Amino acid sequence: MAAQTVDTTWMWHPSFTEERTDTAGLFVHFRRTLELQDELPASLRVSLTADTRYKLYVNRRLVRFGPVKGDHALWFTDEVDLAPYLVRGVNHIRIHVLRFFYATAHASSFPRLPSGGVRIVPLGPDDRLGKQVQSSPLWETAIDPTTVLRIDEPEDDFLNIYEKSVPVPSDQWTWEPARVLEFQSSTGLSAPWKVSNRMIPDMQRTPIILKALHNIDSSLPRLSWEATLLSSDPPSSRASLHLPAHSTHSVDIECPSHVTAFLSLHFTRPPTPGSRVTLTYAESYEEQPTLVPYLRRKGNRLDTTKSIHGPRDMFELQGSQGVQHLRYYQDEETEEAIIPFHFRTFRFIRLQIQVGASDLVFKGVGIDAVNYPLDILASLRVEPQAQEAEGLWNTSMRTLVNCMHDCYEDCPFYEQLQYAMDTRSSILFTYYVSGDDRLARQAILQLAHSFQPALGLTSSRAPTHQPQVIPHFSLFWICMLYDHMQFFADKAFLCPLVPIADAILSYFADKIDPALGLVVIKDESGIWHFHDWTDEWRPYGIPPAATRTGVSTYTNCLYAYTLQLASHLQRYCLGREAVAEEYMDRSRSVANAVRRHCFDGEYFTDSLSTGSDAARDRSQHGQVWAVLCGAAEDGDPSRNLLRRSLDPSATFPGGRLIQASVAMSFYSLRALSKVGGPVYEELFHGFWKPWHEQLALGLTTWEEDSVSQRSDCHAWGATPLHEFMAEVVGLRPVEPGWSTIEFRPRAGLYRGLNATVPFRTGSEGDSPMCLADVSWSPTDSGEVVVSLRVRGLQGRAPIRLMTLSLPDIMMENDKALSFAISHDGFCTLL
Repeated sequence: MAAQTVDTTWMWHPSFTEERTDTAGLFVHFRRTLELQDELPASLRVSLTADTRYKLYVNRRLVRFGPVKGDHALWFTDEVDLAPYLVRGVNHIRIHVLRFFYATAHASSFPRLPSGGVRIVPLGPDDRLGKQVQSSPLWETAIDPTTVLRIDEPEDDFLNIYEKSVPVPSDQWTWEPARVLEFQSSTGLSAPWKVSNRMIPDMQRTPIILKALHNIDSSLPRLSWEATLLSSDPPSSRASLHLPAHSTHSVDIECPSHVTAFLSLHFTRPPTPGSRVTLTYAESYEEQPTLVPYLRRKGNRLDTTKSIHGPRDMFELQGSQGVQHLRYYQDEETEEAIIPFHFRTFRFIRLQIQVGASDLVFKGVGIDAVNYPLDILASLRVEPQAQEAEGLWNTSMRTLVNCMHDCYEDCPFYEQLQYAMDTRSSILFTYYVSGDDRLARQAILQLAHSFQPALGLTSSRAPTHQPQVIPHFSLFWICMLYDHMQFFADKAFLCPLVPIADAILSYFADKIDPALGLVVIKDESGIWHFHDWTDEWRPYGIPPAATRTGVSTYTNCLYAYTLQLASHLQRYCLGREAVAEEYMDRSRSVANAVRRHCFDGEYFTDSLSTGSDAARDRSQHGQVWAVLCGAAEDGDPSRNLLRRSLDPSATFPGGRLIQASVAMSFYSLRALSKVGGPVYEELFHGFWKPWHEQLALGLTTWEEDSVSQRSDCHAWGATPLHEFMAEVVGLRPVEPGWSTIEFRPRAGLYRGLNATVPFRTGSEGDSPMCLADVSWSPTDSGEVVVSLRVRGLQGRAPIRLMTLSLPDIMMENDKALSFAISHDGFCTLL
């Protein structure tokens, strides 16, 4: 047997405890000084990570913010080259760590393991200099005695990133050598963090210039505030504001649009401590909330006569006496900066300053938007409703990007959690605008790692410190696998995940009642059978009829729909024809049972039609999902069902159906697309009325929902991105990896169009990006001439193109095809 080996790559503060009850966690600082007299190294690469988050500084420059959110199954590490930041002489390396306490429910958006830790490993072979910066007692560490992570903030149930900082003299800081953690790394044992290189690129940072100031309450004139805050110059070059001792000032800062950003406030270091700064972050102006944070009354988001409500940071300036200099920014000796650790989300900030016993010189605010570096390759221009379409497109793009960081996020303002249902939609939007699947792959794996074998389900969200189970969301995860197959055809990635999909489907199969042929759901401890947010289904988002009977039409339809997608996965990934056919048979069986038991002759009811109440137990959800899974009769019956259900001008026997939320809009449109005929085009422009109403209210990103109005940024509202590319332009993958493309442009929706759709062909991870250029315009004869050209196919096999009423066409690189489409949809290749 080999001798026992020990992993000593992790270090931590030797006396860190998690016993405090006034904070969600603590900041821990690490410092190391290097003196370099010889020639500077060309490279000094290290692997760096920390539990829970870190910022790395070298010689007062922020070098890296990380790690990407991980969990017990996959903890990410960053590769960093320190060499570009080093100088001859003394070099200061600093690591600022945010450690959330493990044995609490606080900060559920941030997974962590039972122990804190920092890991620095040199990556160069026989790297003498690298060994000087690796984890060791040569690093000094101190627990920050000034700052707590607020747990008393009514607006904050998930993040706990907001800070309260009160300075203490430097002699109350205690620095001591770091303790190296030792973990056995043999006989199948290892450190608790399963370290892996990050899967996604670094975040992108973009400076933001403020738009306007509102509600200024200050002895200083507006022009002075504007000169300092609205300037495009860096804070060090702006006109300063001289705030008299014992004065108070308040000003609302408006960004051009909703942002997720790092921010910093800069002051000349005052001679005495005691000045206080409060930052209140808000997505809009609003009335007093009905219930903080969940029920809001917003209206016009730019109505500055209303109030600002949101989470707060509270800082007290240190002054110049007895300061503990951490060397995190330039000119620290003469300038005092407030730099919240984590990025903040806002469109408005209320800045309040209470000046202490000495005058204060305020030098301005720096704001850097931070997002996943999404390379947007798609484009769209339509006529004649260019302005309306542009509003839908640009607002959707901004919303999507603001919900992409180191994970997909439901809403950055409140949760920053990666939920499976939300993420499935966001991933598809990402595919269509960029062809980028790196964040999608990570999301798929993180949700897979949350699978609980004893239960047969994934968590509804991952990674997270507080797992939650919503069975439907496990089905949406399977849908993600199917989507990735269609867009990228990567068997090596998907094959290990298919068995998890099988186990999830078995969870539902085990709950099929033999007499009904339907899945029956029951109350189970630790499981939430959430359907959708509607007023009628509050507080838990479950139809009352499903609660009464245990039978949910939505559950059964979603299950049947997912079985169909899983059938294709079985066939393509594993070649299991028998299992694929079994899934299709089961899907048909469940769909037929829905038609028998949950259709009252006019509509699909939310549960069994027998005993249902037409006024309370009918919803758009039942009709949409009955169509999607095949429970509704094909052809005109399905088309008419959707017309009655989704057309806001339609009249309803027995009253209006319960409305689906914006979260379900993607699936309503999928049903309209599936039934064929003219119904999609008939309802298309009217479908976006709620989106246009949001723009009229001044939103710059799509709200979470129009009922609660909790958040003004939620990516499930970015559905127009998919619809313009997949349905209006009409490009969709038919076979995995876009080897066969369906091209069915809806040329009747807009008079003229110019668009570009990105996609990748084949399953290679480095397969080249293709760009499909589509345009159309009318002719004098009433026909529409449509052009399609694909770029990026050099050296690759032609792709098969399925188009309207024509035989299949083989599409080659840069060969433009032109079609004439008559008013009745007949297509001619020109």
